[in-house]
This record gives sequence, C-alpha cells and structure tokens, in this order.
Amino acid sequence: MSKSILLIAALGVFALAIDSWNMSRKEKLLSNAVSRIGGRMGSIPLWPLGAEYRITLTAIPTADQLDELKIANTMRGWVGIALEDCELTSNDVDRLSIRLQRCHLFVTRDGRMSPIHKAVSKRTNQRMPPSGEIAWYKR
Repeated sequence: MSKSILLIAALGVFALAIDSWNMSRKEKLLSNAVSRIGGRMGSIPLWPLGAEYRITLTAIPTADQLDELKIANTMRGWVGIALEDCELTSNDVDRLSIRLQRCHLFVTRDGRMSPIHKAVSKRTNQRMPPSGEIAWYKR
C-alpha cells in the first residue's frame, strides 16, 4: 500500500515539474513575441492554476507578428492585450479577434480602456447636409 502511495506521489511531482517547465516555456515564447513587436508584458503568476497576463502594444501587429503572438491563445489563465493609441479599422478588429480568440482585447486612448469591438466607430448611410453640419430632426 505504501509503495502505491509513493508511486502516485512521485508521478504527481513529475507531472507538476513537466507542467511548470511547459508554462515557463510558453511564457518565454510570449514574452519574446511581445518584445519583438515592441510591446510590454506583465503577469501575476498563480501556478499551477494559471496566471493573469497583461500585454500592451503600441502598434497593430502585422500578420507575421500575429503568428508569433498567437501563443497567447494557449496560455492558462487570463490574457489581456491592449492596443495603445492605435487607430483600428474594422478589418483590423476582425483580424485580431479571429487570431487572438482566447484573449481579451482592448484599446486605450487618453488613458481610457475600452473593448476592441467598441474601438471602430460605426458609420451610417445618412447623408450629410451641404453645410457639413449634422442636423438632428424630431420625428
């Protein structure tokens, strides 16, 4: 009986060691990807439960940079990525949302953070008056 308990404990320690090594490897890959893009990263580790990762980018990642950054989708825990003072098109929002689907994406402007889907203003098909001013009419 005691040999079984010892074997189970040894396997548990071995599994935790492998998990720790794997998480460290992923964190290093993510940190290197963020650094190459020119961003900043911080984390609050809660191993073995996961961690909270906060990433700030000052430019919209290119397709190649997104390929490197998609390691963020495999991290255990919460991953927040904020794009600082970036003007996003709806194509940018779609591309980032698809490639970083497990991450929480934000845009920061003037110190205020908002979800990425609110970063692109919706355009309407209303005609603008010749004066260039928007007229509000009561219906």
